[in-house]
Amino acid sequence: MLKKYLFLLFSLVIVLQLNAQVVTEKSGGFARMQAMGANPYIIDPFNMTINPAWSAYYDDFLMGDLGSTNTAFGNDGTGQFVGVNLGVTSQLTLGVLLTRNDFSGMFSIAQLDPTSVISELNDAVGAGLTPLNNNLEIFGSFKTGPHKFGFALAYAATSREFNPATGDPTEASASQLGLTFGYIGSMGSKLLLDAAFSLVMPGGSYTPAGGNESSVSQTNIGLNVRAFYELSQKFKLVPAFTFQSYSGSIEVASGTTTDKSDLPSTSVIVIGMGVSYKTGDFLFAGGPSFATITQTTPSVENVRPELATTTTLFPSWNLGAEWGMLDWLWARFGYISITGSVTTETAASSSTVNETINTLYGPTGAYVGLGFKLGNLSIDGTVNSDVLRQGLNNIGGGGATFAYLSLSVAF
Repeated sequence: MLKKYLFLLFSLVIVLQLNAQVVTEKSGGFARMQAMGANPYIIDPFNMTINPAWSAYYDDFLMGDLGSTNTAFGNDGTGQFVGVNLGVTSQLTLGVLLTRNDFSGMFSIAQLDPTSVISELNDAVGAGLTPLNNNLEIFGSFKTGPHKFGFALAYAATSREFNPATGDPTEASASQLGLTFGYIGSMGSKLLLDAAFSLVMPGGSYTPAGGNESSVSQTNIGLNVRAFYELSQKFKLVPAFTFQSYSGSIEVASGTTTDKSDLPSTSVIVIGMGVSYKTGDFLFAGGPSFATITQTTPSVENVRPELATTTTLFPSWNLGAEWGMLDWLWARFGYISITGSVTTETAASSSTVNETINTLYGPTGAYVGLGFKLGNLSIDGTVNSDVLRQGLNNIGGGGATFAYLSLSVAF
């Protein structure tokens, strides 16, 4: 469980913030962000998946990911999705986003069952709930003066039934509803405010033949608030705050009784302070952030007290650079460094706990990427670092050149 929540936290650091520079290029995607060290200080159309108010800047725009390789030369890449955003009027945009259960983005309504609550019910009752997949999201924006308002609604559902010739049926279903409200607006000539609130509600139920219903539900809320302050035409300061909360419950039927208990709850807080420097076709963005994630497991009477696992990450560094080598070719480099600690509580008795504190190092290292702009078509890729290390050995080699690919078209 800890690894799953750590992965969510690292992903949150990836998508925490956006650069305040004016959007001038309708291109980019997850691969671009990843190639720049999972940089939290750049503007990219992929951030529409977090705050739909950004769709006001990307009208008449098609985007999607080819993702990463799953099986060699198989049409089954991991992380693939597609979306389109259309300008209905000069003030209104409407778009559609289709994602799968392997969506690369995190903490958005485009992601399905982020903490695997459907699996919690399957494990509890041995049921066969079909995992959620094929999420449909409708989003849009409305612009009035310097203010942009965004909205998004997403839904996914699965079901499984067995209807015998005689006897009672067996039914299982799962669903997720997601809502997002976003805002982007100028507060004076140098300050830009970006805020988004999201609500995600995954859940499922299982009713065996002739038995009582078992169910699971979760409520996930997220708040992202950022202020972008322009110190000069080239240099910008970006403070940011993010809060995420996950809580839910599970009801397990056994005979004529139903036992209800709370699921482990999780809260996430991230505070970042970054800078962005842009001159000509060169962009550098980077800075540190502080993050804490706490997972709390409810107490069980006469068995164990409430237990908490707290992960603190500081400093988390995201550094990235991008520059135009040619009119149609962009080079990118990024670096990530994460240091922190994990405090874990285990039950010593029904009322006391043991505490263990360990140093933690997150996923760190260098990233390299390329961007190709062919007219209105953009292809952005994260280069597999082994390709660079192998050199001439790539001739006839079997490794993938690009670790991740994104596509976009402005029309």
